[in-house]
Amino acid sequence: MRRFPWFKFFFAALVCSATNRAESQLLVPDSAAKIPNAIGGGGSAFRFVSQALGETRSVLIGLPKSFGVSRREYPVIIVLDGEGDFRPAMTVASELSSLGHIPESIVVGIPNTDRLRDLTPPGLSVSGSSKSEGGDRFLDFLEKELMPALKTQFRAGGPIVLVGHSSGGIIATYAGATRPAFRFILSLDGPTHLGDNWLAERLTESARRSTGNLRYVSLESVYGWNDSLWTTLTAAAPKSWTLYRQKLDHESHVSMPFLGIYLGLRTLFQDYAIRSAPQSPTASTLAWYHRLDTLYGAPVYPPSGLLRQVMEDLEMEGQSKGASDAWNMLVTGYGTPSDSTEWRARLAKLAKMPPLTETVEGLLSTPRPKTSEARQFVGEWTGLEWMNSDDKHKVLLRIRDSAGVLVGESVNWPAPNVELVMPLTYLKVVSGGLSWGYMNGMRPRGMLIWDGRFDKGMLTGEMRFGGIRFVEPPGMPGHSPIRFELKKVTRL
Repeated sequence: MRRFPWFKFFFAALVCSATNRAESQLLVPDSAAKIPNAIGGGGSAFRFVSQALGETRSVLIGLPKSFGVSRREYPVIIVLDGEGDFRPAMTVASELSSLGHIPESIVVGIPNTDRLRDLTPPGLSVSGSSKSEGGDRFLDFLEKELMPALKTQFRAGGPIVLVGHSSGGIIATYAGATRPAFRFILSLDGPTHLGDNWLAERLTESARRSTGNLRYVSLESVYGWNDSLWTTLTAAAPKSWTLYRQKLDHESHVSMPFLGIYLGLRTLFQDYAIRSAPQSPTASTLAWYHRLDTLYGAPVYPPSGLLRQVMEDLEMEGQSKGASDAWNMLVTGYGTPSDSTEWRARLAKLAKMPPLTETVEGLLSTPRPKTSEARQFVGEWTGLEWMNSDDKHKVLLRIRDSAGVLVGESVNWPAPNVELVMPLTYLKVVSGGLSWGYMNGMRPRGMLIWDGRFDKGMLTGEMRFGGIRFVEPPGMPGHSPIRFELKKVTRL
């Protein structure tokens, strides 16, 4: 028999150990697994050898649209009961992110092997279980094994969103009470009443001790929170916590995951949505999302469509650095766009232009005129404005005193019986008259300014865009300026 040196046995043992250890730290593709299809996109199945659980687990992963072309990390949405809820979660996450309601995220579904064991926290009995089930080991698997693998292989970052339905809502709520890694929690019909409100007491105790952030959403149909316990929780929670609860009256315990995941994710990320971010001045939009970096515990990339709008608006405002910052975020977060050559040329041209002497920020911060120095403008002014003499529209301007300075609003009627009142965000006494205006409600995001010459009780002049370098789009015919003529009819 041929001798096999001892060191070769040792080396073979090392290779076997390293192989097992490597596989336990990696998500390995599983071609044999069945993947629940999602509307607008599917997913991939993997297997993961968990030392915390002592078994191999199936993991379903759905990647965001920009994953293949971006260079950034993504939030992670972990969905329990993955064999059933991965499909609606993928569908909802894809649609919400495309609409700019939530950030593009990696969706991770965790199918069950022993649901009662994994989704029951130690100290609680569910469906007759013991009070020493494996909920903590399961959370160790998610936090200390799976997340590092996702970070290494799929650029997973933060925040981590944990979505659980029924018993999944129990372990998700428990994670929110005991695990700082899980700060975004969505509980769908979680029976918090079990064990004499054991779970509700754990989260309330955590609220009293916490100095960190938690976003917790409970959507309910059959189960959920007792009203008085929820009141106690909200009273105990620090200001850094966001708590939301809603009953879905037209859903059953079984039917609620699709709508619940949609509403829950939208609520958890409500400050990410395009409509939550300030629109003017434009620089404040990017500042809003930079502020979310701290709240989310990870860099936040605004929706791609919003980034494009910000780039265009900052270009018109002459803000070269801000426009370049938005461009870099777009490329890093969503890949190099097809019109990159054009945009690089535009940004290079912008960098060589002198800054605007009149800016949106400057207009918005203009001090209001003192009433004592501009009393002749106090009153109600009525008249017409027009772009051509055949299409004149009635307008009204109200100027009044407020604590010694001028304030007011502009009123017009865009359609019969429709009155549009716009508070003035800019008022200034100028040589020979008065200028007033407000931010354009559409794009371009400049200020609409009426420069009025005061003569014989009349204000006459033209409207213009203020604070931006506005150029008509190519192929669009030039327009005549909007003119106006107002006469004071009432003293206020």
